[in-house]
Amino acid sequence: NTQSTQIKKDYLKDGYHFPKHLCNSESFNESKMDAVFKGSIMPIYKHQLGYCRVYKGGSTFWRRLLYCLDKDLKVSPFSIKPQDENRKYRRTYAINSLNWIYNMLRVKKSFMFTRNPYSRILSAYIDKLFSPNPYFWKTLGVNIMKTIRKRTSCGSDVTFRDLVEYITQTPIEHLDDHFIPISSICRPCKVQYSYIGKMEYFLNDTLNIFNKFGINSTYYITHNFSELYEYDAIYDTVQAVIAFRQQSDGCMNRYTGLNRIWRKLQTRGIISENYFLPLNKKESQNISSSQLMTLILKTNKISKKEDLLLQKRKMFVDAYNTIPIDTMYKLQTVYKNDFKLFGYDAFPDSLFGQRSKIKTDMFMP
Repeated sequence: NTQSTQIKKDYLKDGYHFPKHLCNSESFNESKMDAVFKGSIMPIYKHQLGYCRVYKGGSTFWRRLLYCLDKDLKVSPFSIKPQDENRKYRRTYAINSLNWIYNMLRVKKSFMFTRNPYSRILSAYIDKLFSPNPYFWKTLGVNIMKTIRKRTSCGSDVTFRDLVEYITQTPIEHLDDHFIPISSICRPCKVQYSYIGKMEYFLNDTLNIFNKFGINSTYYITHNFSELYEYDAIYDTVQAVIAFRQQSDGCMNRYTGLNRIWRKLQTRGIISENYFLPLNKKESQNISSSQLMTLILKTNKISKKEDLLLQKRKMFVDAYNTIPIDTMYKLQTVYKNDFKLFGYDAFPDSLFGQRSKIKTDMFMP
């Protein structure tokens, strides 16, 4: 117990203590991933910082925050809307040589964030394939359906099981960046990051990074960070479904699209699964973003907060219980380096132990 308490204290102070010695236990074949690595390293020259961007690892927040730092904006990153790509930091080391980048990162303060692979995969599925997203349907979704189902489609009907099967059958260099293992994206075995944070301790690690690198956090982190983070997630979801609905019409009716984002917010523990979408098909046709925001915020307010975390955990387990156990073993093999290097359990009992028999997909009725 004393040792566990000390490890927790050290973690809270210094972030994740990366086990460099584990890098020598096997070779890491990364040569095919050079372009991904180079394109993921984002420099902030004013602060001598280097950030490794990981999709579904807090990158939207950090790209907005880095933009504020770069432009000397004394505003919260949450004041920049998630869809505003012009106000997200974009500069990377992509055009530089590999050796040049490694040398630069040796002298710069650098950081990255990790995330449990199981959580990251499910989050990416819900955001990019389950929720209305014509871009990812057309690119990733269509490819998954051709590979797994051997048929053409809009890409809007990809199940979570389809995605997991696709990941296990596809070389990592051919995966979308949202599914490439983090250890291959950021290369912590070759780059000694000044700080490695975890999504599971996001606020704590963000504040620690500010303190460690001497960044004044007054403008960037407020006392109600969690509330703003949740509101930001709702706003992003609403704006996306409204913006995409005309493009989505050819693949999915609007009532189904709204039901999907309602389900998405339930899986994120934002609204209770006890409340169904309070709209019919006709009302779903032309609802405005402000009307939809009002509906969701009202439902969020009446949802019992003490139940939402349990609901989120349950739905996470239910989603993975739709994946055959042999496929689960293949999936953990794909991300074995992430599990090992970042201290995540590759075989959690909730996913590999006594499994519930779920007959229907919780996402696709």
